[in-house]
Amino acid sequence: MATPHFAVASAFSPRIRALIFEAERVARLFGARLSVLHAGDRSDEKVGVFHDIFADLGREEVDIFWCEGATPAEALVDAAASEHFDLFIAGTFARPEDPRNFTGTVVRELLVRTPCDLLLVPDPKEEGPGELSVCLLVEAHRPRWRSAMDTLRALKPARITVLASDSPFARAKQPGGGAVEEGTLDEVEAELENIAGEVDVRRVQSNTGFVLCDILQDEPHHFLLVESEWKNRQRTIPPHLGWLEQVVPGRLFLFGKPPRGVKETTTLVPV
Repeated sequence: MATPHFAVASAFSPRIRALIFEAERVARLFGARLSVLHAGDRSDEKVGVFHDIFADLGREEVDIFWCEGATPAEALVDAAASEHFDLFIAGTFARPEDPRNFTGTVVRELLVRTPCDLLLVPDPKEEGPGELSVCLLVEAHRPRWRSAMDTLRALKPARITVLASDSPFARAKQPGGGAVEEGTLDEVEAELENIAGEVDVRRVQSNTGFVLCDILQDEPHHFLLVESEWKNRQRTIPPHLGWLEQVVPGRLFLFGKPPRGVKETTTLVPV
């Protein structure tokens, strides 16, 4: 099996070191190679900063991709498509005066167009957490979770919470009002008990899904896992989780590989 290749999009902000430390921890859990993407001009000073950070992490070599495009988001997306990364890691825009983590223009475009799994980190930390708590967000009548299993096994969380949104609209769309081919919440729980010592499955009544956002703001987890889909060459988030396009309440792992052809572009050369 080929070694996974992860990329972290890094700007020269006060959080550059913390974000790379976060990306490094995730890469090590997966046994992945980690590269840096920077949407800006190359300079010896920038190269030195990146190499110093990675030296502190015990990695002597690092590939740095200097991305060019009409916009920073376009440059990063093109780079992700060129290199066929397995996971793209990016920070979100933070407002110190507001505890909610709103997404900015660049992040919203990455969310829609990045042609691989995506990890958004709203509040990166240099120090890693202790035991991990992971939250899997699903629909009660369509609990898609199987694409998250490899990541859950790699993360080795001590606790997994499943928040299953149950709305009358989703229920009405299901044949006979029951579960479809994705399985049932009981099957989700049984599968996840093989990974974590504690599994908590909750059915959440909500017409719009915003109740889930409130719960996550009150009960933070180290990672939020969501399976996404691709339509018309763009990533789509389940309707009950549309608020994630505006607010990211924690480290958000989005799964769902794009169809063939989305990644096709020229190859970049690291410098």
